[in-house]
Amino acid sequence: MDVYGKTHIGKVRQLNEDSIFISSETIGDYDNLFAIADGMGGHNAGEIASSLAVESFAAYLKEKLSVNKEQGLIDGVSYANKVIYEKSILNTAFKGMGTTLVACSIEVDDDGMIYIANVGDSRLYILGETLDQITVDHSYVEDLVRAGEITREESLTHPERNIITRALGTSELVKIDMFILKKTGVKKIFFCSDGLTNMVPDIEIETILKMSISSEEAIEKLVSYALEAGGIDNITGTLINIEKANEEVVPTC
Repeated sequence: MDVYGKTHIGKVRQLNEDSIFISSETIGDYDNLFAIADGMGGHNAGEIASSLAVESFAAYLKEKLSVNKEQGLIDGVSYANKVIYEKSILNTAFKGMGTTLVACSIEVDDDGMIYIANVGDSRLYILGETLDQITVDHSYVEDLVRAGEITREESLTHPERNIITRALGTSELVKIDMFILKKTGVKKIFFCSDGLTNMVPDIEIETILKMSISSEEAIEKLVSYALEAGGIDNITGTLINIEKANEEVVPTC
């Protein structure tokens, strides 16, 4: 796999509250592990929440064995939620902090599976013949779209599109979305924070991901596009090209 991830502060924010985790090496029961978190909260609480999310999630999976990979991801996200929630109630400076988390692991066998866990409005897409969004945004505007109260086009500019309805750390328990996909036919996996998707339309994401370029070049193009469009939030994305041979690439800040 050719893997590259990047997080950028953007043009407006004073802090980067996004965090990223990339391991092409085995983590516990998993052949690899990738995650992105987009934090929220006053002062630097969002930064703390997102970093706690990816660190505690990965640490849990490294040490704990589960009955199956699906349950392992659920348990890992639940553990990360507990870590963030307990820190928020023990320290008033972190009260109300929370974070999104989208994570995946890909079995290395040709006929293997892709395991995806999601909480919040960070997204994961797969590219086969077309680009498809796999995760469902846990957001106020997504609820409006699903209820038929606004159109998908209206959601793109809705003034409350940044309100999320589900996050890690905001309550003692968290509901986690799980997706299990066959690896067959999947060429690339792309996931990102809303600082990218709010700036870059899906059609442009698809166009760039279909280019015959490296994962690093594609991510750099997407981040540059988001910056040129305004860069009003932190921008984070990871691209996994399943069809390419292994390359050791570390995430950049």
